[in-house]
Formats: sequence, structure tokens, C-alpha cells
Amino acid sequence: MTADIRKQSSCRLIAQIFVVLIAACASSETGTYFDTTDPVFDRHSRIMADAEAAMFEQTSGTGGAVFAFGEDEATASALLPIFRDAVSAIERDLAEWDGVEGPMNAGEYHSLVREAMSLRLGAMRDGAIALELIANGQAVADPFVEAEKAISQANARLATALEKGDRIRS
Repeated sequence: MTADIRKQSSCRLIAQIFVVLIAACASSETGTYFDTTDPVFDRHSRIMADAEAAMFEQTSGTGGAVFAFGEDEATASALLPIFRDAVSAIERDLAEWDGVEGPMNAGEYHSLVREAMSLRLGAMRDGAIALELIANGQAVADPFVEAEKAISQANARLATALEKGDRIRS
């Protein structure tokens, strides 16, 4: 009987050690994932903030109303490189983001951030197309309505992703 109790205790101890090791590996994998993705996410955030600052700087004569310049060819021409640069930078971020394999518990976070980046990329591409048309003297009715919607959707996805990321980290 004593041998049985020792055997059961040994089995429980081994099982507990196994569970602790699995949890430690999962925690390590999650930490490694965020160590890899945080720089990409941070760079993407800086790209968008820098683009927004550059847009406001270029449109300071319009009172900061970035999307209210209508058919102003000069402003469209000044904004176009900002949008094109942002498109290129977001494409690089997306490619790097897609190259990261994450732990299962980060899957929803990963896909939400990716979706937000994709929405922002689409908005910046659409904006660049509209700006190009305006810079070439073509009238464009409501050129940024869809882009503004996409940016709003992206920001909502990012807010949800950040909440999920915080839960995963803790």
C-alpha cells in the first residue's frame, strides 16, 4: 500500500512538472512572439503618425483640414509623396507581419493587427489615387470618404487588438 501511494505521488509530481514545463514553454513562445511583432507594430504606428503629421504640415494653409482641399492641385501634389511613401512602408510592414508565426493564443490579435494594417494600406492607396487625379487637374467628388471609413475601421480593429494583446501578455 505504501508503494502504491509513493507511485501515485510520483506520478502526480511528474504530471505537475510536465504541466509547469508546458506552461513555461507557452509563456516563452508568447514572449518571443511579442518580442518579434512589437517592433513591427511600433514602426507601423510611427509611419502612420509621421504621415499624419506631414499631411497637417502640408495643409497648414487650409487650417489643418487635410481632406478639405477639394481640387487644389498644388496641395494634392504636395500630399501625394506622403501617401506613396506610407503605402510603401505599410507594404513592408505587412510583409514582415505575415512572416511571423505566432502562438495559438495570439492568433486573433495577429489577424486583427494585420486587418488594421491592410485597411490602412487600402486607405492610403485610395488616397494616393485620388491625389494623383486631383494633381492632374481632374475633379474628384468626395475623394476621401472611403479612405476615411477604412481608417476608422482600422483604428477600431487596432483598439480591439490592443485589448486582446494586453490580455495575452498578462
